Amino acid sequence: MVEMNIYELPTPIVLADINRIRRNLGEVYDKAKMYGKKIWPMVKTHKSTYMAKIQREHGSDGFTAGTIDEAEVLVEKRITETIMCGNVYVADRENLMRLISLSELGTRVILRLDNYDAAVFINQELRKHSIKFDYVVKVDVGLHRFGVKPENIVKFVKSLQNLRNLNFVGIATHPGHVYSCTNQKCVKEVAENTSRIMLYVVSELKKYGFELEIIGTGATPTLRYDIENPIYTHLFPGNFIYYDRIQAELFGSTKLENCALTILTTIISIPEYSNKKLAIINVGSKHLGLDRGGHGVEALKGFGKIIEYPKALVISLSEEVAKLDISEEPSVRVGDKIRIIPNHACILSNSTSYIVLHEEKKIVDLIEVDMRNGTRIPKILREALPRLKGV
Repeated sequence: MVEMNIYELPTPIVLADINRIRRNLGEVYDKAKMYGKKIWPMVKTHKSTYMAKIQREHGSDGFTAGTIDEAEVLVEKRITETIMCGNVYVADRENLMRLISLSELGTRVILRLDNYDAAVFINQELRKHSIKFDYVVKVDVGLHRFGVKPENIVKFVKSLQNLRNLNFVGIATHPGHVYSCTNQKCVKEVAENTSRIMLYVVSELKKYGFELEIIGTGATPTLRYDIENPIYTHLFPGNFIYYDRIQAELFGSTKLENCALTILTTIISIPEYSNKKLAIINVGSKHLGLDRGGHGVEALKGFGKIIEYPKALVISLSEEVAKLDISEEPSVRVGDKIRIIPNHACILSNSTSYIVLHEEKKIVDLIEVDMRNGTRIPKILREALPRLKGV
C-alpha cells in the first residue's frame, strides 16, 4: 500500500490530526468521569458523524445540536437517542414537525425554552400528536442573546406548568460573553460568576419544589473550571475536540500544539511590487473567517497561525485568497504548501464537505462533514415535490 503525505494533496483542503483529536477528547472525558459530569457535546464544531462516533466511544450518551439538520443526522446515523436542542430555534411548525418525527423514532428530544409564546405554540402542536417533550430553561448569565433573567426563572417555569405536553427537567446556559475575553483571568471570572448565578437559580427552583435532572453549561473557554464545579450535572462544549488559535492564545484552554484542525494552502504569488515582503495564498475568508477574537474583539494579529512559517502573518483576506506578511520569513517561495491553524475552528468545519485525517504527515482517512448547514433541504423537498424524487 502506497503511503501519501499531506503535502502531496491539492489545495486548499482541510486537515485534522486524529491523534490530537483523541488526546483532546481523552483529557476532557477522563476528567468528566472523575467529577461525575456528563458530556453532551455541541456538534456544530465538527458537523460530522465520524467525530460524533468518537465522542460516543468516549462516553457521550447524548448530544447537543446547533441545528435541526445536525439533530436529524445524529439520529438517522444511530449515533444517539438523546438530543438537546442547543438553541431556542423551534418557532415554526415545519421545524417542529421535524423534531416530532425524531421523537416518533424513539429519540428523547430536549428543548431549550426562554419565552412563553414559543412554549404555547410547541405545546399545542405536541398535544395534536400526543407527544411530550422535555425542556430546560435557558438562563441568561450575561450574553443577552437567548435566556431568561435569573431572578425570573421561577416565575417562568411556573407559567409553563399548565402546558401538559412540556416536561420541565432543568436549566442550561451558554456563557457566550466569555468570547469577549482576551485573557485567562477574564475567562475564570466569567466561569465563577456563571456558576454563582446557576447556583442561585437552582436554590430558588428547589425552594419551590422543582426537581432538576439537568443543570448544564457549555463553553470551551470555561470548560476547565466547569468540569470541576459541583453545581453542574451536564456540560455542552463544542470546540474542545479541535481547539483553535483563539482557545490557545487568548483563553488558555489548550496549547497551540494541541490544535487538531488546519487548512492546507499554497503560496500562489509573491508579487513583484512587494519587494518580497508579501505573499498570496489560495485560501481566504470563506475558510478562515474574520475572527481575531470573539464577538468582534480584535485581540490577535492576523487571521490564523502558520505552522511552517510562524513569523509570517495572514494580514488581509479576500473571499478565496489572502495576503501574508513574509518580511520576517525570507525563505518563503511560490509553490510552498503551508498549514494554518484557524483563529476559529467552527468556521473552517462548515467550509468543506470532507476532511483529511492524518497522523503526523501521513494521510490515514477521508471523512465526510455530513451535517453541514442545508444538507437536509434536498430530502425535505424530495418528500414534498414528486418531480424532485431523482435529484
